[in-house]
Amino acid sequence: MGRKQRSDDETTRLSRKMSAILRHRIAENGLSGVLRPDGYVPLDKLLATNGFAGAGVTAEQVRVVVETNDKQRFSMMEEDGVTYIRANQGHTSTGVEAEALLDRLDEAAAQRLGGGQGLAVHGTYYGAWSSIVSSGGLSRMTRHHIHLAEGLPGEAGVISGMRKSAEVFVWVDVLRAMRMGVTFYLSQNRVVLTPGREVDGLLPLEAFASVVDHSGRVWRDGRWHAADS
Repeated sequence: MGRKQRSDDETTRLSRKMSAILRHRIAENGLSGVLRPDGYVPLDKLLATNGFAGAGVTAEQVRVVVETNDKQRFSMMEEDGVTYIRANQGHTSTGVEAEALLDRLDEAAAQRLGGGQGLAVHGTYYGAWSSIVSSGGLSRMTRHHIHLAEGLPGEAGVISGMRKSAEVFVWVDVLRAMRMGVTFYLSQNRVVLTPGREVDGLLPLEAFASVVDHSGRVWRDGRWHAADS
């Protein structure tokens, strides 16, 4: 294995460790007391946690991850002489507030999504699709939000929001959902996020504009149809 490959692997491992702590394990790592509502924690406090201090992770290594992450998962900033870091979305930890972390979408901003069509897309898998249908919509499950993208992976301007391996693409009419009372936000790395309905955390089937799979088939009337049928 070459030096560059080892370096890339180390950067990927560090990125995963940062995601795990900053998104999901704030309390377990003793960071609840320094967590801000906008998701930021002091970088020196993160580096002092067992997983980082024990491995000798440096501030410069963390900065490289932030600057080179292809999905722009993290942000850093300086305030009053303190360096802060956060994950831009995907949190399950308590103490992070959507209104502080994210930008709430109004109808004008929602209409600009999807190239002006007011659409966003959620990527999922065949194995999950039947439960989405039977439960009445997309669920945020243990996360704070359901994640959507402004377009498909690889399209211009699409940074993050779904895995490249997604098999089923659920196109959501964001304006229609908003008029049902569902709130939407946009993260710093342009992931569209929603907590779903307040009552059950669902983004209901009625908000879906269309559903297609990676081979171009369309879901309609309870089954998959060829694109031209």
